[in-house]
Amino acid sequence: MNNFEFFCLSLWRRGRAWLGKPYMTELTDEMPDKFLPATVYLVGEGEHFWHASMICPCGCRQVLHMNLQADSRPLWQVIRHADGTISLHPSIWRQKGCCAHFWFRNGAIQWAEPKQ
Repeated sequence: MNNFEFFCLSLWRRGRAWLGKPYMTELTDEMPDKFLPATVYLVGEGEHFWHASMICPCGCRQVLHMNLQADSRPLWQVIRHADGTISLHPSIWRQKGCCAHFWFRNGAIQWAEPKQ
């Protein structure tokens, strides 16, 4: 994919996210060089995924990696839905930096309520 194609795809996916459309899911056998917005990457082979990765939805542009291998901690589980979206369990909570805390359900971000 050349830079122009990457730019166009990135712009289209940002627009989908802004309109509240679900994130896209990309199945891949290795980590991409460039991460697209509004995209979750499931990295693995076949139906065996090692981790899920995405750009933090808060806007800080950090890449988040959620472990999907049962022998390592912390551990997330991925659910693939018939409509092509995914859900991750438990919530995703950055302990450093932006401290974003959200659930990823049916391809969409659901922000956690801030503690009072």
